[in-house]
Amino acid sequence: MGAAPDPKLAAMISGAGGNPLLIVELVQGLREEGSVEISHERARLLDERIPRRVRDLAQHWLDSLSDKARQLVQVAAAVGGSFMVVEVASMLRETTASMLPALNETIASGLLICPGEQTVFQHELVRRSIADALPAAVRQALRQDVSALRRQHCLQVPMPPEFLVTGGRPAGTPVPGSTDAPAPLPAPAPLPASSQEPGIVHRLLPALLMARSTRTEPLPLGLADELRASLTAVLQAHYADVELTGTADAPLAERADRITRNTVSLFADGVQRATTRARAILATHQGRDDEADAVTATVVMSNLEWAVGNLAEGLRWGQRAVRCLGPATPPMWSPYVRLALATKLSDIGRFEEAEGLISTARTEAEALGQPHTATPSIARAMLLLQSSRLQEAQDSARAGLEVAAKTGGGWVVPVGQAVLILVALRRGDLASAADYAWRCRAAVGADSTVFPSIHFDWGECLVATAQLGARRTAELLTTTYAHLLTSPQLFVEEAAAAAWFVRLALAADDMPLASTVVTAAERFAAANPGRPTLAVAALHARGLLERDSEALRQAAREHVSPCAGALAEEDLGILLSVQEEKNGALGAAALRSALQRFVQIGSQGDIERIRAFMEEHGTPVTSAPRQGRPATAGWEALTETERSIAHLVSDGLTNRQVARRVSLSPHTVNYHLRAIFRKLGIGSRVEVARHITHSA
Repeated sequence: MGAAPDPKLAAMISGAGGNPLLIVELVQGLREEGSVEISHERARLLDERIPRRVRDLAQHWLDSLSDKARQLVQVAAAVGGSFMVVEVASMLRETTASMLPALNETIASGLLICPGEQTVFQHELVRRSIADALPAAVRQALRQDVSALRRQHCLQVPMPPEFLVTGGRPAGTPVPGSTDAPAPLPAPAPLPASSQEPGIVHRLLPALLMARSTRTEPLPLGLADELRASLTAVLQAHYADVELTGTADAPLAERADRITRNTVSLFADGVQRATTRARAILATHQGRDDEADAVTATVVMSNLEWAVGNLAEGLRWGQRAVRCLGPATPPMWSPYVRLALATKLSDIGRFEEAEGLISTARTEAEALGQPHTATPSIARAMLLLQSSRLQEAQDSARAGLEVAAKTGGGWVVPVGQAVLILVALRRGDLASAADYAWRCRAAVGADSTVFPSIHFDWGECLVATAQLGARRTAELLTTTYAHLLTSPQLFVEEAAAAAWFVRLALAADDMPLASTVVTAAERFAAANPGRPTLAVAALHARGLLERDSEALRQAAREHVSPCAGALAEEDLGILLSVQEEKNGALGAAALRSALQRFVQIGSQGDIERIRAFMEEHGTPVTSAPRQGRPATAGWEALTETERSIAHLVSDGLTNRQVARRVSLSPHTVNYHLRAIFRKLGIGSRVEVARHITHSA
């Protein structure tokens, strides 16, 4: 269209989930129906109704399904963006087992996906189209049915908005130091036997302990109730098995129930409420800091301080939580308490300490069983990424995602996908990065146990920049991604984030934006003295803004992150190269040094960017260790992802089977397969196998 979309149009396009056919049909349909106006290089949405082209396409896809699968999709579309299969099965008077063939058919068709406990539509535009095709009375009746079903099965015990923190006191007794005035809970009513299973604890509690921020809304009441029942069962079993002298000041059931209520209360909506509740819990524990709720409250305090940029306090609380682990702490808590601290140490470049904690946590998680082993792998993947060990980061993230897919650890999936986004971008594989970004966002929307993370938006922002260019991305930074510009969490977790924003702003000729970022980075560093990683990040950003070669040279030396150091040296080389001619040789030397660093890291995307700049400016690269210009044909021309896919295809796997192995979508696998055919000069999967056999 030759124009940038306004926010309403951009939001509508996002409902296509990145599907090229849907996007084309949507844009063409909007133009045909006069629903979009283009003026001054801006495309403005005039009518939010879905165009006929998209509705016809959705109907075509729906008509290709069997009767039962079509009915499942229509009911699900009316219910909303996400649903549980058991809900739709109940509404259709079917068992969950009898619905599996229809569910599998809809997933194979690409209409639905199951990234976690919830099932979601792959494309919101398609869901809306299918729902709108139903009579309004039918849609309303179906929504009333599912609401009644959820009330019947999930909200058996009405939970007030506040949870009582008693610390062994009678219900309703004020807690010293607490500003909350929560109403007492009713006595817990018995739940169905199926709800007594501890499975939900595997999803929600780790998410709370590992979160870098709080929820933006309270837990759904039914989910909170289910968590309470499961936690109580876990705690009662633990306290029954372990002799804890001098701590049992209440009967076992009362003690477990009190600790459960305290723990659930920490799933608060907002920093202030969560902080108040955590402090209230800790005020009641004098000499019993190893009890489950006290340990959880300590970790929550660590996470909250870290999220707002108080790094010293965040570390202090995190270290205290690890020290608090003791006989009264159920084994399931220990690995996540250690991992919560490990990720913070990794953020500030203390990689060896973090690696030690992750190793201990992995051992503890393996003793607990497979559902718990996904998180150590994902945490280590993030550490490896921050230390610029790209291949290891990718392998660790994929291993964690594979376990999560088998065991329902949906809360950790977006974090693993975010690692894969950043690795793919470093390697210059934009297609895979965009695919991971889409998967990440789908997983965030599908699982209610996912806490907000800056990594999700950061990965999407980087993909947007690669696709749209600096000027359009700078516009997004004033709207969609404005919160990233001054985020303490991002600046500490991504060493080069501030410099990246400044580089982008300068490329878009937006000096106010560049100045805003530099000021935020410097304030954050000043608020956390003794954290050299923050100081050097702010120095890097300031050096870019003021074209200060000495500042960039110092940043290149002192960045703990190898990638950030290489980026600083690249910035130095570019600055010197475009200054007076006498600095040309110094600029070339800095660029060759940066190139060498990126070669060691294996960051092909950065390598190609530097090479392109050097060739454009006539700078020789022979002094730098070259990997040679990328081959355009033959096995050497294949990327690492393409080689992995080629081997799997040669083993006879289908695109869908390959997709599961390499954590990509079948569409992206097909994209890579076409590239493999082109580079190898072949036209079939059989020839891929022959080529690999011949090469071996």
